[in-house]
Amino acid sequence: MNDYNDSNFIKWVHKCMGRVPGWLFSIICMTAILYLTLSTDPLGEEKIPLFPGADKLAHALMFAGLTLCLLFDYMRSHGWARLRLPVISMMSMLGMSVGIAIEYLQKWMALGRGFETADMAADAAGAILAGVFWMFAGGILELTDAERRGMAGKSGSAMKGSSELREK
Repeated sequence: MNDYNDSNFIKWVHKCMGRVPGWLFSIICMTAILYLTLSTDPLGEEKIPLFPGADKLAHALMFAGLTLCLLFDYMRSHGWARLRLPVISMMSMLGMSVGIAIEYLQKWMALGRGFETADMAADAAGAILAGVFWMFAGGILELTDAERRGMAGKSGSAMKGSSELREK
């Protein structure tokens, strides 16, 4: 695809996403997580063969997904603006907080679900990894327009020197 077609596609996606309620993806993800973590037997009679540690991997993936939905929905509701570190950190902390709260709910509701600090650690790891992924995939470390113009055609070592100047 050329740049013109890419630009039109992105505009079309933004237009379609504008019709979807602001926090819909986060709400759907949260509903699924609440069902899977708080119901007595979410999979029913089905027993899926699992490897050791699969539970922790599932926790990390659930809360990484939740954090990514929160970030995506926040970005959509703010005009597709690129998210900065404070917002990414806040959404990651929100994902971690939900994981911690769910573990305490499991303990207090006494529905046969267990309270595990290892689950909280897996939830936090997933939320943090999603935030880190978003930072780098979303280009949080992008250069300013002036830096881009100044570096056009320069080598990687010149770019490294420029980034060191920016940090000062």
